[in-house]
Amino acid sequence: MTLVLVLSSAALGRPVTLVGCGASAVLLIAVGEAGNGLRQRLRHRTRRAG
Repeated sequence: MTLVLVLSSAALGRPVTLVGCGASAVLLIAVGEAGNGLRQRLRHRTRRAG
């Protein structure tokens, strides 16, 4: 994920540090995992009620 962010920022001509891209990658992964957990919880509730 960090490599994708570094390469995309380089392609856009906006150089950033590896640490900045690493922090952004961690944030994106954490938000994605939280969303996935919420989605699964809601799916489980819907199946139980239905």
